[in-house]
Amino acid sequence: MELTRRQLGTLFGAALLTPYLPTRPATAATSAATSAALAWKLMWAPEASVDGLNAFETIEDDRADSHPAGQPHIFPEGDNFRFNMHTVDRDSMTDRQRQEVTGNRTPSGYLQWLNGETWRVTYSMFIPSSLKATTTFTHISQTKMPGTGTNPITVTSLRRVNGVQTIEHKIFQSDILVGRTDLEPLQDTWIDAEYEIKIGDGGAGSVRWVLRKGGTTLVDATKTGDTFLGDRVRPKWGIYRSLGDTSGSLQNCYLLLTDVRAYKQVQAVATRLEAENAAISQGVVESNHAGFSGTGFVNTDNVAGCYVQWTYDAATAGPAALTLCYANGTTADRPMDISVNGTIVASGVSFAGTGAWTTWASKNLSATLVTGANTIRVTGTTANGCPNLDYLEVLQ
Repeated sequence: MELTRRQLGTLFGAALLTPYLPTRPATAATSAATSAALAWKLMWAPEASVDGLNAFETIEDDRADSHPAGQPHIFPEGDNFRFNMHTVDRDSMTDRQRQEVTGNRTPSGYLQWLNGETWRVTYSMFIPSSLKATTTFTHISQTKMPGTGTNPITVTSLRRVNGVQTIEHKIFQSDILVGRTDLEPLQDTWIDAEYEIKIGDGGAGSVRWVLRKGGTTLVDATKTGDTFLGDRVRPKWGIYRSLGDTSGSLQNCYLLLTDVRAYKQVQAVATRLEAENAAISQGVVESNHAGFSGTGFVNTDNVAGCYVQWTYDAATAGPAALTLCYANGTTADRPMDISVNGTIVASGVSFAGTGAWTTWASKNLSATLVTGANTIRVTGTTANGCPNLDYLEVLQ
């Protein structure tokens, strides 16, 4: 079987943690105001073909030098990170095997996952049928604090339960099962994993674990528990398994990872751009319907092709959440095309009636911006023109 990098349509965490729904200020706003909301900030996005093993803080490749002929056991293979395990491989603790990578290395240093923070990791993995669940431990990802001899904080494991091969995730210290599903239907195909950890002692910590196959969610579970031992938290990936298996499942095998991403939960800033200060084609600024922000709103002509265009200056390139505030006092939909820098990113987006011209609603969209000036245009696509437009908010 020829294995190539699995292309994902979107990144799990590129959008907001929850849709950002702005609240209307009690007083008139300026043309560009700011407010804060929780968002996921992309912190680490290594590419195997570019970064290689420099993507990680440490490499634990046959650290006991037990199988020189099999080295390297961990290496980039095209767009994938590959982990090989042979039955003759031995860790420095000879009752087990270990081929793992740890941490997140960036050009500016190692990412620090600290107490009180919330982090999300997403990736795709290929588990072949030769990498089987065992009666003892077989971990394929962990979180730990740095240092030798420390216990895991959380583990994703391949475990036999009543003779059935399963994949599971646990909060290790208190043996809390977060989620579990059958392994065999997930082997020899690409699956998507999402892991979210709120780092905290005791009940202050929590874990969310999600598994998807071909767009179908198989596990989406959250549990609270102790997710901090000391110092900091560091993720690990690879194959770490006991030789004590009694099911005869230990074989030469491998594991593939790709599209590995790490996000930190941050307070993102939303910038509000008033419609009355934007570029307007075939429309006028009015203030005769109450409830608007700023000094007015834009009422376009009832004609296809009318538009309102804002300019937004982005400090960095990347995904952004867009919120359009509008009112449609008719019963007819007033769809619009949304374009960024001259390219349509969403066509024929519905802007249905809101019940009255004084009833304002929000529509949440997403787009990718470039560093510096970006033009964001909404264009009416029918003879009804656009709905009344109050403002655009951009959250990066």
